[in-house]
Amino acid sequence: MAWFAVAILFLLAMNVSAGMCAEASTGSPNSIGASHGASTQTLSLGVVGGVLSPGVQTYSLRGGRLVAAWILGTPIDLRSSTLYYDFNVVVSGLSATGTASFDLVTQTSHWSHTEVKGTVIINAMTPAVFFPLGCTAGLNCTSEIPALFNGTGTVTFSSGSSVTTASLSMGFESAYLNPFGGPVSFASNSGEVIVIADYSQARVQWTDVQMGGNAVGTFGGSSVSGNFGMLVNSSEDLRSGIEVDEGAISFFGMSNPALNGLGVFIGYSTIPTGSSVACPGFPQGTCTMTGLESSGVFAMTTSGGMLAGKYATAWATPAVVFSSSISASLGSPRGHA
Repeated sequence: MAWFAVAILFLLAMNVSAGMCAEASTGSPNSIGASHGASTQTLSLGVVGGVLSPGVQTYSLRGGRLVAAWILGTPIDLRSSTLYYDFNVVVSGLSATGTASFDLVTQTSHWSHTEVKGTVIINAMTPAVFFPLGCTAGLNCTSEIPALFNGTGTVTFSSGSSVTTASLSMGFESAYLNPFGGPVSFASNSGEVIVIADYSQARVQWTDVQMGGNAVGTFGGSSVSGNFGMLVNSSEDLRSGIEVDEGAISFFGMSNPALNGLGVFIGYSTIPTGSSVACPGFPQGTCTMTGLESSGVFAMTTSGGMLAGKYATAWATPAVVFSSSISASLGSPRGHA
């Protein structure tokens, strides 16, 4: 991903130097993107789009402080219990691979405790959203964002001198569906282990996410329309609700061919607070879908010259479709004295 950062710095540097050249000749501080002797035109676009494919997703999670737990049907005393859990899973297309582990210890007396620990091989998932949007599961869906990570593991129940080992199918909730620390849940399918806990760390690395949609606006006072595409890499910290974004962006099929081009962008996104929607089928408070707010800058080479500007994006809940406003200036060289 380093080449994205290098490329955008190079393109922005070209635009800054060009703008300085134009300012020297015209005295205007707003002629960014224009070279000496060039004209500058303003682009204003409204775009509507969505995720076409979520790419490769790498999830990591660890925690946490217990909120509630039941072992073999009996609720545990949270005041005398400790929990550590983690999982690391890679999602690509319709497959998930990884591992999860947990260790729950509850003190039953000064000299005795009960411990439940397990290691689970993750090999499946329950979807939150299928892609392409509107596809039919089992027919034409090609990728997904998971709600649960599923697998089978070895779980050991220890109490005093008694030790029992069982092979259990389990599901682990994705922290993507409950940002800012949780709580999230994990449980065995038949109810031997049920745990609700917050998390101390959760990250998602999004690689080669494909996005696209339509663009409508004005360029140099005239109406324009067309299409855009994006290839996005993001590092998302679910605990803080902050995401760093970078990637490639293109305009194509534009009614004014001078705007067709390819470039790069860099920005950041934040998960808004106070706008979550409860997920059906999850324990209360453990799953709250949210939107996203993004902003940043971009630069691209088009058939009409160098285009540089900024964007602001509002994502719906859940964050798979969006609308953006784009403002930019296109410098069209007409020779250099």
